[in-house]
Amino acid sequence: MALMQRLRDKTHIILWTLLILFLASMTVGGLVGGADILDIFSQKGRLKDAAGMVNGKKLEAAQYSRMIQDQLEQYRQNNQEVSDMEMDRISEDVWQSFITETLMAKEIKKLGLKISDNEIYQTLVNYPPQFLIQHEAFQTNGQFDYQKYLNALNNPQGDEWQPVEEYVRSMLPYEKIRYLFDNLPMVSESEIENEYINNKVTFDFQTLVIPFSLVLKDSIPVTNDEIKKYYNENKKRFLVPESRELEYVKFDLRPTKADTQAVYQQILSLRDRIRNGESFETIATEFTEDPSGSRNGGDLGWFGKGQMVEAFEKAAFALRKGQLSNPVLTQYGYHLIKVEDRRVQNGQIQIKARHILLKIKPTPDTIETLRSQANLFVIDANDIGFEAAADSHRLVIQKTSPFAENERTIPGLGYLPSANRLAFSDKPVGTISELISTDNAFYIFRLSKITPEFYRPLSEVDRQLYNIILNEKRTDKLKEIAAAIYDQIKQSGKLETVLQKYPELQLENYSNHSLNVPLRGFSYSNAVVGTILGLKPEQISQPIQISTRFVIIKLIQRTPLNSEDYKVEKEAIRQRLLMKKKNMAYANWLSELKQNAKIIDNRANFY
Repeated sequence: MALMQRLRDKTHIILWTLLILFLASMTVGGLVGGADILDIFSQKGRLKDAAGMVNGKKLEAAQYSRMIQDQLEQYRQNNQEVSDMEMDRISEDVWQSFITETLMAKEIKKLGLKISDNEIYQTLVNYPPQFLIQHEAFQTNGQFDYQKYLNALNNPQGDEWQPVEEYVRSMLPYEKIRYLFDNLPMVSESEIENEYINNKVTFDFQTLVIPFSLVLKDSIPVTNDEIKKYYNENKKRFLVPESRELEYVKFDLRPTKADTQAVYQQILSLRDRIRNGESFETIATEFTEDPSGSRNGGDLGWFGKGQMVEAFEKAAFALRKGQLSNPVLTQYGYHLIKVEDRRVQNGQIQIKARHILLKIKPTPDTIETLRSQANLFVIDANDIGFEAAADSHRLVIQKTSPFAENERTIPGLGYLPSANRLAFSDKPVGTISELISTDNAFYIFRLSKITPEFYRPLSEVDRQLYNIILNEKRTDKLKEIAAAIYDQIKQSGKLETVLQKYPELQLENYSNHSLNVPLRGFSYSNAVVGTILGLKPEQISQPIQISTRFVIIKLIQRTPLNSEDYKVEKEAIRQRLLMKKKNMAYANWLSELKQNAKIIDNRANFY
């Protein structure tokens, strides 16, 4: 962004021209349209060996795999294990990155964004890329040596800088796109003042709530003709999208007796090391599996009875100051406890202690044994059938309830993208998945049912429609009553004057109320905030509809704006609102690009 500041200073005319072109691209069809169904089907025929396609650009399956492997290599270099769920996340990130880069490249070309050699050079001089800052060739005594870097940049020995130049050349257009968005939003003085008022100024006011119950259900007729008409005019609301169902078997990842015994033996060995003089704190830092304990040597601080699980508490309070426990088993695993001090606080005994936790979990050998069993099931299921394999392995076949493609989770199982992709691939009913692993189990799925989209019939939704129409009519009637109540209040200037005639109304008083806090019994409402801001003391608002209720507000007074504090806060508020608008503008633009792009995800048919 600092580069963009320099460009703003020196090339503002060019960039404002780009801004105009950019706005034109948004309004003259750049973001208009969508995927024509015939075009999509024709592109499907070109998807052989492709993971997907974005606006006609294919992501080859081999390229997609290489991109995933590049990500996995970074995990391996950091000695991180990758679960199947993490693998799904990486795969999705790679796919989304391809979509974004493809769409952005098209916009960059449309706007004619080009990068000069001088821009590349100035960027390298003023903003060395991080991978060069960390490169050993530009280090002196373990620190980045800018002069050494600058000498190398200004005295090339050949074409060694060409890859770096190409990297910068490819990145700068994206910087310029972002710069355009940084110049689109504006924050007005009134927005800044209102934001300050919402958070710092308090108000005294009254509200008169006109409840929905004021209009009785029995007083409003709804006919069958009205229900039928509403159904025909709003039929899209009752479209049930295509759904899929899966059957599955599950291999639970549970520790064996041998795994439990191994953890017990390990914690015994740690106890013996501490008894032989090694520091409890040092051993806890190295071995405990309590996340906070590894940072503070297992320190639990002071605690009293009733704050720990029963087995832990019983063992801890039985120890004397300086004493070390034997292994203590809880639902979390095995613990070693050392009491460092004891005291009486408010008549209650408290202790200060440290602990080491070793969790009981499946060992790698246990996991691999279970994985082998699950893979054998996959082989058998494809050979003799899903049901026969489940019977042979003594497994229970379970079923999901129907779910749609846009649902992020599978009913009863949660977030399993691999299973979701299988369900909505082009593969036929009966297709069996590969092994899918989570932190707690191995799953094998079979696509069991496809239900095409359909409209729920009138006979199924007539009661729902009755209630919708009834509520709309009751709301309209309540609006009329609210207007009549307002006319009466306006004459007297007092909200309470109508309570005798309408005892169901609810009068509330608010004192020193901040506008960022919702009214009692309501969710936050911009309509309420805007109404209060627009009122003068002793002024009464028109009825405001909030969901099915109406509210009339009378402002009593508001605390004056602290001008000195406002001056101090003003610029920070401006920057906060501006950053929010910038991020929202960019995110909305990118989202709209994706919505109107021709995107075909073919990954489920390969992976």
